[in-house]
Amino acid sequence: MQTLRMITGLLALVAVAVAVNLLVWQAAGLMSLAWGLLLTGAVLGMVWVLMVVFGLAGSAGWEGWAAGGVNAALSTLFFLGICMVLYVFMSSWNASWDLTQEGRRKLAPQTVQVLQSMSQEVEVFCLFLRVDDELVWIAQDKTLRFLEQCQGYNPLLKVEVLDPQVEMHRLEAMNLTRVSTQGTVVIRAGSRQRVITLSGASPRLEERDFTNALINVLRDREPKVCFLTGHQERDVTNDDPQSGGSALANLLAGESYILERIAIKISDPEVPQDCDILVINNPLGDLHAQELKAIDAYLERGGRLLLLLEPWKSVTTAAGQSEQMRPWLEERFGIVVGSDMVITKDQKRIWQVELRNGDGPFADVEEGFMEYNGSFHKEHGITRGFDGVMLLQTVRSVSRAPKVPGNVVVTELLRSTPKFWAETDLDTLQEKGEAIQHTEEKSGPVSLGVAAVRQSESVDETGQPIVSRVVVMGDADFASNGQLLSAELPGHLNFLLNSVAWLGERQDLIAIRPSGKSDPPLVLSQGEERAIVWVSTLLTLQLVIAAGLVVYVLRRKYR
Repeated sequence: MQTLRMITGLLALVAVAVAVNLLVWQAAGLMSLAWGLLLTGAVLGMVWVLMVVFGLAGSAGWEGWAAGGVNAALSTLFFLGICMVLYVFMSSWNASWDLTQEGRRKLAPQTVQVLQSMSQEVEVFCLFLRVDDELVWIAQDKTLRFLEQCQGYNPLLKVEVLDPQVEMHRLEAMNLTRVSTQGTVVIRAGSRQRVITLSGASPRLEERDFTNALINVLRDREPKVCFLTGHQERDVTNDDPQSGGSALANLLAGESYILERIAIKISDPEVPQDCDILVINNPLGDLHAQELKAIDAYLERGGRLLLLLEPWKSVTTAAGQSEQMRPWLEERFGIVVGSDMVITKDQKRIWQVELRNGDGPFADVEEGFMEYNGSFHKEHGITRGFDGVMLLQTVRSVSRAPKVPGNVVVTELLRSTPKFWAETDLDTLQEKGEAIQHTEEKSGPVSLGVAAVRQSESVDETGQPIVSRVVVMGDADFASNGQLLSAELPGHLNFLLNSVAWLGERQDLIAIRPSGKSDPPLVLSQGEERAIVWVSTLLTLQLVIAAGLVVYVLRRKYR
């Protein structure tokens, strides 16, 4: 009888174990077998219980067993009650954690700044189709997590999730004719609206796209940025992955600037009246006197200028004319653009200048130790709080003149480390790749870029003096497609866009921008998901039970 009871109990355990394993794996064609085994195990388990009860009936241990059985039953019921309460509590507690690198990353300073400056309500509509696609579920989950994080900075951000197949009338109100299968996000403030379509192998709402769209809907007007042409400047329509200039145009368009390419006619020199910021990006020759006259008149009426210059071996001028642009900058704005190249002997690429924060390389430099954080000016709006890295390939010196006009304030924004100097013998440097520092050449730290503010004698309609702003940088290649979009050099993008924002007096845009870097999600197959569930639950439980049975059998055998 005892042997039969043991066999019955073991068969019940084996049947239930096999059935539960098959149910977790959901093996095709074996589900009916799994349910059959589960039913068989339940029946054998009841038979085993009856055999145990009848075996103990009439024995001397019945009373003690009965009392212990009642106690065990009550304890089991009490434990099950606790488990049920915990289950109800946990199922109603909607909390989760995203432990990926993307989920742990905080919002970029620019995103926080834009959110905190919001003074009107912004509606965000998340349109996701109800489809059986794990990538869509991941995109929706990450989008809502990100927007929930944004809402923590300003309650005026309202988020609503819509099913486009049900809320057709809402789509019509948004003028949407179709939505992406992977998700669509609509951001609206008043009458302004931006639509972000999620796409790609890993669809998600990118922080950079959201921030740019938020900037767009909050703006009353879109400033116009004009790019000067006629001197072989870097073309903003050129999408060459290395030397093109389209990346700058796309980034500015993303921050809601209107872009236009212009040329100043010598016969009728004038910068358009509606130009807010004039950009001269890597001209390969000098500007004509009439062009500078038009730019000077433009700045006199409150214009803004961004000038990016590469080192020049020689200056191309018109016949019978002397150099125009560098003397004009020094005379009108107190900015000295050197006819040189900043180099060092302490590295393999002597012309490559790395800029980063931290005062380590400047420990022995007394001048400017209170003004700079490493290579960047501490207090100026463009570089305040700057923590990116810039790597300039060839750069010339751009510094404050010894004598600055009384109505101009010049700030040196960037500087090299002390080991660099400004080499003026560019012929020898280019021919032999060698250079010797002479006493008359500037020693490091060398200023590489400046910002200037000039107050005009004229006044605007409110009676306030008209103010113009200028940023001059001794390098232009850092604004090319290949360097501007480099994930390893985020300082290029931030410095350039901060300069444009400072010129346009858009303080809410002067900050460290979102990098757009994200980790691709780990998408598991159904088999892999079931394997993880099986290993973490059933396998562990079965190993513990098996170990307990082995110990029990061995103890009974050798007792």
